[in-house]
Amino acid sequence: MLLGPDKFASPGILICIVAGILFLNQMKLTRSAKAGLVLLAIGLSIFLAVAIWLKTTRTTLVDIPMPMRAEVTRKDFSVDYDGPIYGMVARFDRSVSETTARCLLGATNSDLYPELDCSGIAPLLKFTWELRRDGQFGGSGSSANMGSVSKMDGALRVMIVGFPAQKNHRYQATLTFENNAMDLKIPPPIVQIELDSFVKEDLFILGAILDSLASVMCLVGVVLVTVSLLKKKFKSLTTLPEPS
Repeated sequence: MLLGPDKFASPGILICIVAGILFLNQMKLTRSAKAGLVLLAIGLSIFLAVAIWLKTTRTTLVDIPMPMRAEVTRKDFSVDYDGPIYGMVARFDRSVSETTARCLLGATNSDLYPELDCSGIAPLLKFTWELRRDGQFGGSGSSANMGSVSKMDGALRVMIVGFPAQKNHRYQATLTFENNAMDLKIPPPIVQIELDSFVKEDLFILGAILDSLASVMCLVGVVLVTVSLLKKKFKSLTTLPEPS
């Protein structure tokens, strides 16, 4: 399961803010208290930076609902990360079986799919794709030559093609749908171009590591400031003048 920024940032930010409000009222700070406040400030900065980074990270770059009719669709896109694998996937409703999805996209019985039986299922959603980078041809193929099938939140996802992409380039995906599929009794599938799932996991794991580091820094900061405050209070109590 992918972890979002809210899973990490919210508790840590609250801890840092509450601690800051409680202890910034001290007029005279000891060296350890100052170090604690510095750690709190750094921890809070890390929390905020990670939260903003994960919130603004684009993992899905293109959403193209299948038009369910013969049509050519083009989408321009760019990427935020130099990635070895970006994927073009066809996402089906959870009511669609793997066999039906493969057959609708044009797969046929072959050495790759020796048990695939598409009798009675026409390839109504079959399409060809073409990728361009900065206006130059980058590759083409057919949905019939698909890759692996996976599920996410119960929805079927069929990998069409994987390709590398880099920042500071403009990409264009052209999809040519060949048939009229208006009579299909399923919600229109969506063709997505997205960052590879393993790379997405790596990004969120990195975010989790940074948030854990920030949590430790905030905790140490709270301890340092608390100890300094208690020492100051204890010292003031022990130095009270004796009653006359």
